[in-house]
Amino acid sequence: MNDAFIMALFWGLGGVVNGIAGFGCALIATPLSTQFVDLSLAIPAGTIIGLAMNTQMGLTYRKYADWSRLKFLILGAFPGALTGVTLMKKLPGDYLKFAMGLFLVIYAVWGLFFEGKKQTVVSKYWGLLAGYCSSAIGTSFGMGGPPTIVYTSLTGWKQAQVKAGIGSFFMCAGVIMVAAQALAGFQSTASITLALVAVPSAISGGWIGIRISRLIGDFSYRKVLFSVLACMGTMILYRAVIALAA
Repeated sequence: MNDAFIMALFWGLGGVVNGIAGFGCALIATPLSTQFVDLSLAIPAGTIIGLAMNTQMGLTYRKYADWSRLKFLILGAFPGALTGVTLMKKLPGDYLKFAMGLFLVIYAVWGLFFEGKKQTVVSKYWGLLAGYCSSAIGTSFGMGGPPTIVYTSLTGWKQAQVKAGIGSFFMCAGVIMVAAQALAGFQSTASITLALVAVPSAISGGWIGIRISRLIGDFSYRKVLFSVLACMGTMILYRAVIALAA
């Protein structure tokens, strides 16, 4: 099947989810697209597509961005990207994916069924660790959202602020990750061309999702957020178990 069609199809689907939840494009599109498109093309192309989608989200919700917290996320992204290109070359990702998937499922179950009415608010300095982990995982495996998503769920932000935070961070971190991949030789004419073909579909899906999300209140949004996290964690965990058992 044509690589461009596959990338456009699955990133368009990821765009709808991203527009509704504020995240999820890569965690939906990457596992699906890499079933058909070679990993060496799908990951760097996906990083560029993700940058375009998060630019859309960041600009749409820019007036809600809390830069007092975001600056720590972005500072953590620089060393994270350097770690990511090293991991891409040397470290098998299946064990990391297993741990991340298990953590996400546990955290999502807690958020759906055990979170109290009074939400925990963490220090803004945890953003350094979240930004580092997201950038490292995103650069190497193309699915760097979970650490930042978990962090933003513990900031006390409302729906628009969460979307502004995730979009703005990954808009900045995406530039860093693409640059790190390019310097390490992972970006190519083929990956850039593939990304440019798929971007319109992803942006269109994001546009649809954003409009759907405006019908969702803040309480329901947190349930959507944790539900998507649970699905993502299950998907990552399943793929890791299959890979480790092979």
